[in-house]
Amino acid sequence: MGTMNTSSSSRIMGATAGIYSSYVEHSRIDMQAEDANVYVAHALRLVIQNVLAQLSATLVVTISARHRGTAQWFEYMMNNLVDSWRMTAVQLLRFRPDMVHIPVPGRKRVNLLLVDSYGGLLDTNITTDNADFDDPDYYFIFLQTRDPLIPKELSLILNHCLANFWMHCNVMVQTADVDVLVYTYYPYMAGRCQEAQPVLVNRFDGRRWLTNSSMFPDKLRQMHGCPLTVLTWHLPPFVELVLDATTEVVRAAGFEIQLVRHLASRMNFSLELANLALLRPEAYRLADGVKDGPIEWLLSRRANLSMGYFRKTARRNQLLTTPMSYYSASLVAVLQLERYRLGSLALLVFPFEASVWLLLLLALVIHLGLYLPCWRRRRRRINVAGGERETGGGGLQVLGLLLGTALAQMPRSWRQRLIAAHWLWASIPLRICYQSLLFHLIRLQLYSTPSFSLDQLLAEGFQGICTANTRRLLLEMPQLDGHPDSIQALDTPSDLAVLEALQRNTNGKIFAVANQDVALSFIHSSSHPNAYHVVRQPVNVEYAGIYMPKHSYLYEKVDETVRRLDAGGFIHAWRRASFVAHRREAVQQTNRRYVNHAKLSGIYMVMAGMYTLAGLVFAGELLLRRRNWTWMWIGVA
Repeated sequence: MGTMNTSSSSRIMGATAGIYSSYVEHSRIDMQAEDANVYVAHALRLVIQNVLAQLSATLVVTISARHRGTAQWFEYMMNNLVDSWRMTAVQLLRFRPDMVHIPVPGRKRVNLLLVDSYGGLLDTNITTDNADFDDPDYYFIFLQTRDPLIPKELSLILNHCLANFWMHCNVMVQTADVDVLVYTYYPYMAGRCQEAQPVLVNRFDGRRWLTNSSMFPDKLRQMHGCPLTVLTWHLPPFVELVLDATTEVVRAAGFEIQLVRHLASRMNFSLELANLALLRPEAYRLADGVKDGPIEWLLSRRANLSMGYFRKTARRNQLLTTPMSYYSASLVAVLQLERYRLGSLALLVFPFEASVWLLLLLALVIHLGLYLPCWRRRRRRINVAGGERETGGGGLQVLGLLLGTALAQMPRSWRQRLIAAHWLWASIPLRICYQSLLFHLIRLQLYSTPSFSLDQLLAEGFQGICTANTRRLLLEMPQLDGHPDSIQALDTPSDLAVLEALQRNTNGKIFAVANQDVALSFIHSSSHPNAYHVVRQPVNVEYAGIYMPKHSYLYEKVDETVRRLDAGGFIHAWRRASFVAHRREAVQQTNRRYVNHAKLSGIYMVMAGMYTLAGLVFAGELLLRRRNWTWMWIGVA
């Protein structure tokens, strides 16, 4: 009986040992003591509660291990973590060599990754999932491997973070002595630039993390003078590049250069300018890289920033990263007012409206009707020195009185004299008003009403000129859909050159589409600022900003700095000062001439001579008239 109990007990113990061995084999909790597991789980729980949960309400937990036993141990650790906290929504992803991987695309902003090697990190494919997003993401990586492999795997992981612009990237390791350490990297350090050397940032003592500073420190506050390549081109007043003849060094100035220099002083980095000669957009091919354009430079990461009125488009935002736009302005249509100048005939008719001219014509007809019956005999013969002379008709005298001329013969009938006197005195105020208005209009250089929209310009047969980049933007507008010939692109990247082409063209019906600030600066610096008209309704609105390689780690810091400068009004002040300085320089170059009275002295002398001659002729006519009347009375006597 006792023997049977002993054998039965042995079989039970053997079965229990087999079950436990199977459990241990599958759970791998025997990788280390249970108290060590609790120690690591406590460290991870504090990171989740105090760091990751403060960044986002959703946490992506990814388990990726190429060793099956380590993957099971990670899952065991996650069970302990899930049982101890419930304040954050979790998306759990698992990558194991014995499982079929189903890709889960989408944004993964705050990540907790449990990996056993650099290869396990590559299996997660998170780099591809987050590559198309501009805002920063966070990676807290728990690397569980043997102590001799930690330095190599840690270096590979941090270099992977640097290569993929993972600025907020920490790696936690656990040693055989159950030391839990957190490492990160600084891309810019004294004597080392663009390197991912492991730097210890925190240590766990069993109850708390010893370092009170942020788990994800600000790594770009001090860049230790490391160089950043700024891609730029000559496009004043945004960027103005001048070659110093003595030193043969290109010096940069302008509104955007002032902005990037402030960024450099604030973040302590040095500038390396890469001057690019801009070509037409058609010369750049993103697919095969035939030409090196600004987008190609940034895509290949040969430049860190771009400067030079680089306008934002949907395509560029898709390929590159850009912070808040620091410059916005309207695209306006500019044309010469000479196209709307009134002709001679139109200017003579313009002082009075159509109703006034109709009333005047009606009055003229009435006076002709009253005046002509008094001249039943339209020819009167007067015997003068044995000859005959015809006097002018009554209709011409009525018209002459309207224009202010004197009668050649005084009418004998009192009716005729009354009508002539009434018509003469009634037309005096009308002539004064007309002549005053006509002189005023000639002096003002009157123009007809210009167009106030792009649609009206195109309907009137005008053709637009602009830069190639502007034309690409305009062709996306509904007004120009299907009418690409209405806008022609000039072989220049500068709006200033487009306006100069408009100034040279004095015959065709063309208008220029340019940036509003550039257009106003050009007009104010022109020798004839009143000769141009800016269409009241803007053609479009454009935004300019700094472009960087996609997912650049500079995005967060540059965006924060630009927003602070804009809120403080610094950007607006710099922009205004740059355009004012550019306008002042343009005025000095054009040597603008002002008209004064001294330069009109010749015209005054000619007019004075003509009026003197007219006065002498009038006095002579009066003397001759009086003499003729005297001789006529003598002859009658």
